[in-house]
Amino acid sequence: MHSSTASFKHGTLGVSLVVLIAATYLLRPLAGRLAGSFTNGGLRPEQWPELAGHGGPLATLAGMRTAVASGFWLRANLAWERHDAAATRLLVDLAVAADERPVYFWLNGARMIAYDLPEWSLPPSVPTAVRERVIGEHARLALDFLERGGRWHGPDAALYVEMGNIHLRRTHDLESAARCYRLAAEQPGAPYYAARIYGELLREMGRPRAALAWLQQLLPHLPADDPSAGRTVVLDRIQALERDLGGEVGCRP
Repeated sequence: MHSSTASFKHGTLGVSLVVLIAATYLLRPLAGRLAGSFTNGGLRPEQWPELAGHGGPLATLAGMRTAVASGFWLRANLAWERHDAAATRLLVDLAVAADERPVYFWLNGARMIAYDLPEWSLPPSVPTAVRERVIGEHARLALDFLERGGRWHGPDAALYVEMGNIHLRRTHDLESAARCYRLAAEQPGAPYYAARIYGELLREMGRPRAALAWLQQLLPHLPADDPSAGRTVVLDRIQALERDLGGEVGCRP
């Protein structure tokens, strides 16, 4: 019994690997043609998702979408290991074109674009102004990529948080970061920290009363028995803001 089950599992795994390898191999000519279109300006990155499910060549693969996307993602990671920016970007776009459903592709693809690709093209001696320009350009590309993911997935806390992170770490745009974190906090199942970060950004932008009002509104909805909710942290921040404001607004947890 056990040996039969093991044989079945091994056989299923083997078939899956064969399908993945075969799909990736058979798609090499397609990837090559698309790569040529990409580098020659025939297709823009934002057009890749339109290939999936709308009559494009990838739509014909139907049930093989997951395997095909995984094959492209694997090749994207290999290109990433080689610091091949053009191939990494192309293969990330092909992965989400083949299967737009995994949020993982969108999040990690955006991180590659925002944080890795600019560093590969910037020597240590590059002037600060050039570095900031290149980082800003890639940040905008990553944000555009995440917005494309949002058009597929609809409002999604994880996508909004990633946008907020990029604004904080790369564009240093607190206003846009705050807007993204608030959108994230308003989504079902959002991580508790999104709302806390939004409150902190309000304070950093010189809006202590707005931060206090936000955190006071948030506090009653935070469970005391869940450490990730950070109820004690929020209460401490409320009390600190009250002190800063001279006790003008009361706190009622």
